[in-house]
Amino acid sequence: MLLVGGDPRFARIGGQLVGLFGATEPGSARYLSRQQLLAVPAPIASALGLSVGGPIRIETEARRVDVPLWIQLQASDIGTLVASPVTLAPLAYAQRISGLSGRLTRVFVKPEQGREADVERALRRLAAGAINVRAADADVAVFEQAAYPTKQSTTLFSVLSALVGFLFAFSAVLLTVSQRRGFVADLQMAGHDMRSVVTALLFDAMMLGVAGSLVGLALGDLVSRHLFDDVPDYLSFTFSIGAQRTVAWQSIAIAVGSGLLAALLAVFVPLRDAVATHPLMVRPPSRTNHATAWLAVFGLGFLSIATFVVVIAPDLAIVGLVALTISLLLLLAPLLHVATDMLARITQATNGSSALLAVLELKSRASQPRTLAVAATGALALFATISIAGARADLQRGLDASTRDNVGNADLWITFPDAPNVLATTPFPDSRRQIEDVERLPGVHAVHVYRGSLLDVGDRRAWVLAPPRAATQLAPPTQIREGDAQLATARLRAGGWVVLSETIADAEGVGVGDRVELPSPIPTTFRVAAVSTNLGWSPGAIVLNADDYAHAWGTTAASALQVDLDRGVSPGDAKRRIEAALGSTVPLQTETVTERVERHYAASRDGLTLLSQISALVLVAAILSMTISMGGMIWQRRPTLARLKVQGFSERELWRALLLESGLFLGTGCLVGAVFGLYGQLLLSRALETITGFPVFYSTAGVVAIAILAVVTAIALAMLAIPGWLAVRVRATPGASA
Repeated sequence: MLLVGGDPRFARIGGQLVGLFGATEPGSARYLSRQQLLAVPAPIASALGLSVGGPIRIETEARRVDVPLWIQLQASDIGTLVASPVTLAPLAYAQRISGLSGRLTRVFVKPEQGREADVERALRRLAAGAINVRAADADVAVFEQAAYPTKQSTTLFSVLSALVGFLFAFSAVLLTVSQRRGFVADLQMAGHDMRSVVTALLFDAMMLGVAGSLVGLALGDLVSRHLFDDVPDYLSFTFSIGAQRTVAWQSIAIAVGSGLLAALLAVFVPLRDAVATHPLMVRPPSRTNHATAWLAVFGLGFLSIATFVVVIAPDLAIVGLVALTISLLLLLAPLLHVATDMLARITQATNGSSALLAVLELKSRASQPRTLAVAATGALALFATISIAGARADLQRGLDASTRDNVGNADLWITFPDAPNVLATTPFPDSRRQIEDVERLPGVHAVHVYRGSLLDVGDRRAWVLAPPRAATQLAPPTQIREGDAQLATARLRAGGWVVLSETIADAEGVGVGDRVELPSPIPTTFRVAAVSTNLGWSPGAIVLNADDYAHAWGTTAASALQVDLDRGVSPGDAKRRIEAALGSTVPLQTETVTERVERHYAASRDGLTLLSQISALVLVAAILSMTISMGGMIWQRRPTLARLKVQGFSERELWRALLLESGLFLGTGCLVGAVFGLYGQLLLSRALETITGFPVFYSTAGVVAIAILAVVTAIALAMLAIPGWLAVRVRATPGASA
């Protein structure tokens, strides 16, 4: 939680939160400024089990103390901030209970109207480079940069999810094509003109689209509340983010518009020839081969665009993703046509009746739109799932390597136990006693001070890592993008040098060997020893030695203690001795390298959980959609199956024909989607590496692709077996027709 301390002057800034520090009327929530108590938003207090008058434990960098809770703030007091994890107190009281007497984090200045630029220049002269002068709303830009990777990745994957959802709706409506053809023919035979026919179909599509969109919005709201309601840890570590949900009207409009468009296309595209011609007129033959060739040409063209993005411009990831998706959809029809021709040749060689029936149905003009839509649904689902899963695995390998580089410099770590301190950014000022107590223990070779914090550099909240000079690898060897890791380590050890992540180096316009001034509490100029990845911290990272940090930050406080053990000493035994020596006066924890690595892994994987959830949701929805669509197609063909039984085909032959037909277009679609998914993995991994600066170690997810392809195909066919068997058991009827 964020501890906010202020005095009555703070209220002059304006706003519901700071307004609580202004008035001093007894009995009011604004009486806070003269009280020696805390105020916490009511939902936060309820979640933590706090009650008015009861104790609340405050753990800061200097101490741990229990203080009474005075008031639970309601929405009427602080508005939407009621869902944010903040604690309010008078400034003097906040300084006293935190043990940080005289500490100020920020001084807010409100200039007169029209004098903003003059006041900023005067403040910069007054600061004389010793402190930073920034806009009061700078945190907004900082948060936007920190949230950018999550926003970018979810945007990319939401595009895939939206396309799959669009095809779900399209496939569902296509099930009724044959009935609509009959409806159009009846209207035309009854003398209705084309305008009346189109109006009737338009009304039909609008009703289906609106009803489906409303159901989809309700289900989407349910999923967002119970599946995607967690804030990524890397954001909650750094910003006081509440759990409030915001659904923009644009999102609702896009969802409804997509549903209506899917319904309109599914109703009108397959019926364009039926609407344009009278049922008694002779329709021209379909030019399928010509159309298939053009689809292949355009599909290869869009594939070329995606290849250009992968090789030349990975920062245009969304463009590449859209191009790759369009290429997949365009090439699917020609590839399905090729697969059908191959089955036809096999059928001619084997004289298999089931295969012959499957080929005839697949080449039927009436069934092609539905077949293609279902195959496209499977293809997109496999494409999205394998792309996301592969890119996630590539990113996870890079993050794991970064963690090992950072954590592997010591045998044991001593830090604060809070989850946010997985980055070792919370200092404990007086560490001399802890160092002396640990150094006296048997088996301890040396104890070194590690320092770290978060620093706003421009509009980025960078992670600052300051290992001791004695660390084996000051520069993370697997994360260096520009420069030499060994030379960078030597320079960091000598002092006056830093390693900047690529995003920060680009923003500051510097490279290896250049000078850069860091806006630390005591602004200091360093030279750039190397350029690295962002070490898994999306806004960027800075590495320097602990002594340079102490000078630039004006503090000797340690963020962690790194303990080196004598050869042969068990880390587990040493950990227990250290915990006993430290006691419980200061809230510290001791971790082995393995334990700290696992905590880092858990934190980084939490940030990737959303990607796994999206891919799993798409895959499950695709399996259900394909199964329902194909089941409906099979059930509608019962009249044809009844006629075929009269012609002498057995139930087993018809059942095998249905499974073979379904397996062919489903397997073809999923196989094409899997192949494109491997290409999508490369595109997304390159995009994540280039756009966000994440450490990414690419490895083709071939095994994952094969496993997902096999599972999806097997599940879908298994789910189709029962409705297929029920359909072929229809009673033989001589007069039945399709």
